Amino acid sequence: MVREIDCAAPTLAAYRNSTVSIRIVAMSNPQPAASITLRPATAQDELFLLTLYKSSRGEDLRGLGWEEDRISEFLDMQYEAQQRFHASEYRHPTDRIVLRDDEPIGRLLFETREHEIRCVDIALIPDQRNSGIGAQLLRGLQEEAKRQKRPLRLQVIRFSRAVSLFERLGFQRISETGTHFQMEWMPE
Repeated sequence: MVREIDCAAPTLAAYRNSTVSIRIVAMSNPQPAASITLRPATAQDELFLLTLYKSSRGEDLRGLGWEEDRISEFLDMQYEAQQRFHASEYRHPTDRIVLRDDEPIGRLLFETREHEIRCVDIALIPDQRNSGIGAQLLRGLQEEAKRQKRPLRLQVIRFSRAVSLFERLGFQRISETGTHFQMEWMPE
């Protein structure tokens, strides 16, 4: 896949303080090039973020034969629990809404810590997955990790399809639990 980027890899300061524009041209993807930007998440994004969360979860519950109402109620509770965890665990997160042609299509949440950059959440709506956008966002974080000489770390559910993306981008599994992999990318 060939990509044309209109700007240099964004720094964390650029992610925090301004809108960042990345133009992606995927030669193997028939969709036309789009303008990808990031803006700070606000309270008005709450319904979008809940919908995004639900879009990336629930398939395993459907496989168990759960009714859609029960799945939705369960995911509402899981989302609230995740929000509380993020608020208690991440003191200075950078929370961005990913936009394509000014429409929200995803989220990028990360935190710069003393000894690492932690990618807390990266998610795209279903019809924007596998288009190169997630990889470009991660490459931006990798460039910043390289600049700061810090590892970029994340946690991912073991059975997530994103594991292969992370591995293609050079992340290594550094530990695991019954449900998650801890992954790390080290700058050269």
